[in-house]
Amino acid sequence: MTRAPITLDRRGFLKASGLTVGGLALANLVAACGGEASVDGQGNLTLRMPFLQDMQVPDPDIMYEGEGVQVMKSCYEGLVNYKSGTSEIVPGLAESWTVSDDQLTYTFKLVPDVKFHDGTPADAAAWIKSFERRAAINEGPAYMVTGIAKSEAPDPTTLVVTLEEPNNAFLHYAACPWQMYAVSPTAVETHSVGDDLAQEWLKTHDAGTGPYVMKEFVPGSQYTLERFDGYWGEQPYFESVRIEIVPEVATQKLQLDQGAFDLVAKGFAIPDVLTYQQNPKFEVITTRGASMMVLWMNASAGIFADKALRQAMMTALDRTSIVETAFQGLTPVQMEYWPENMFPEGLAPFDPPVDIGPLEAIAPTLPSQNIDLAWVTSNGAPAQQVAELIQTQLAPAGMEITVRAMPSAEWFDLCNQPAEQRPDLLVATMGGDALHLDTAMRIFLRTGAKPLNAYQYGNPEVDRLMDEAITKPTDDEANQVYLQITDIVQDEALWVPLCRTPQNMVTQADIDGVEQDSYIPYIFRPNKITRV
Repeated sequence: MTRAPITLDRRGFLKASGLTVGGLALANLVAACGGEASVDGQGNLTLRMPFLQDMQVPDPDIMYEGEGVQVMKSCYEGLVNYKSGTSEIVPGLAESWTVSDDQLTYTFKLVPDVKFHDGTPADAAAWIKSFERRAAINEGPAYMVTGIAKSEAPDPTTLVVTLEEPNNAFLHYAACPWQMYAVSPTAVETHSVGDDLAQEWLKTHDAGTGPYVMKEFVPGSQYTLERFDGYWGEQPYFESVRIEIVPEVATQKLQLDQGAFDLVAKGFAIPDVLTYQQNPKFEVITTRGASMMVLWMNASAGIFADKALRQAMMTALDRTSIVETAFQGLTPVQMEYWPENMFPEGLAPFDPPVDIGPLEAIAPTLPSQNIDLAWVTSNGAPAQQVAELIQTQLAPAGMEITVRAMPSAEWFDLCNQPAEQRPDLLVATMGGDALHLDTAMRIFLRTGAKPLNAYQYGNPEVDRLMDEAITKPTDDEANQVYLQITDIVQDEALWVPLCRTPQNMVTQADIDGVEQDSYIPYIFRPNKITRV
């Protein structure tokens, strides 16, 4: 069966993950027999799910990858969130906020009487300490607070943040999957060893305000979360969540089929997804987040350093055929130059007529027609099929294309390799840290940015316009500057947009209330999901 994602208008950023209760032995026995766990009147159950691999350490100021966001969103909370399925920013631990006319001062009115899991107040003073910890840890997410000039707490429920310069992405930083989290200053002080700010302790514990407490964290095996009875918001239905590390997708599928898992959030091959859609024992929720699959071109070396060749590539591919074949109807072809949830639909359309003629005309003049085309393995079998379809479509123009797989680690290291050693073409993704276009531009287009600016594109005018756009007081003014950047990079023909990548979550049919994250759809809100 197929089910549309649920979009609720309460606080919208999601959390999720797995746990266990006193009835675990019985639940495992029932699961082994292919049955379902029983439900008592209090929903005293364990939600069971797998991860493909260990997450980074569950430290809210270090964790900077995908699957682990489910654990973080279960144990920690931020000031604001995205409303599910949209880029609209809605309340979190801040029930309201105002922004000064000069775009420098953000005043957050906090939800009163929120407690950390250690029982201490999650007040404005605690938020100041949380900002300070993130800056001091200085890991990947630290850039979100580096522009803060000062933070003040005039009273326990008022947090005033003053920026060094205007930044219209600041609220998006506060809403994204790696948002600034409230971290108990008392827990940090109590469990610090030397000047580590409790980093060692937070590898296996939490210090947040979320609906779940970290009960067990066993790397390589399982994580267990337990319902926090003192939670200020809506209590979760499930008493516990248990996440097991299962690296093989085939094993995850077998355990889901046998009832050992309530859901598998990601990773199934498209043929399996289509099979589950026809099975009434399961529900399939297909959603598209902020990630867009594109065909990158090596503009810095090799034959694609020729701008005319890159421009010919923009029309040479039948993108609709490629996307429909590779994704089997689970996502449409991309009709915008940027992901729709990052930039207003219709402002930067991309729908060129298919015309291989310009490529056929220029191909005989090229110094070589041998092309190295790589696809990033983390994007799964559809990326491989996309690459092979591109290979087939370009063959009539005389292009001799070799297709190869590229592990993510190699993709991340391309920026450090000599330009001529990078692949001519690359099927990979693009997106940002948040549903704000600046976060995509700065990591993929900024001069010197690493690692995702794989081909090390640089343009001082694009850099200047980025810095101008982020200071604009209104979305309309910022978007006009982003359109100038769009004109430049479209003329440069750096990539061919293909589609937003679909995320397919498969659940048992009795699982309901899945409210997904706008940015990473395989992340869901833990105190909304239920068993019916």
